[in-house]
Amino acid sequence: MSRPGRRPAQLLAVPALLVGLTACSSAIEQGELEGQVATAIEAEFGVAPEVSCPGDLEAEVDATTECTATDPDTDEQIALRITVTSVENRTAQFDIEAVE
Repeated sequence: MSRPGRRPAQLLAVPALLVGLTACSSAIEQGELEGQVATAIEAEFGVAPEVSCPGDLEAEVDATTECTATDPDTDEQIALRITVTSVENRTAQFDIEAVE
């Protein structure tokens, strides 16, 4: 997932994402979270990683989880911390950063 001359940890300071929550949900479902993280990384860096998260992420400010992104070309794995930054009108916003 890295570009020449850039460390993977620096690459994954991805801007906040918005994820809509279902009507009865107070969590971002695991599959939705993995998809949104992969899409954000692909949009930012041009590589679609495989993303694995341990479960749903509570839709509460400061809720966190750690996921793993795997580069499909190199099998390099990068640990990611996902943190909910806001929840408004059934939409959660979160940040993605590499864990060193």
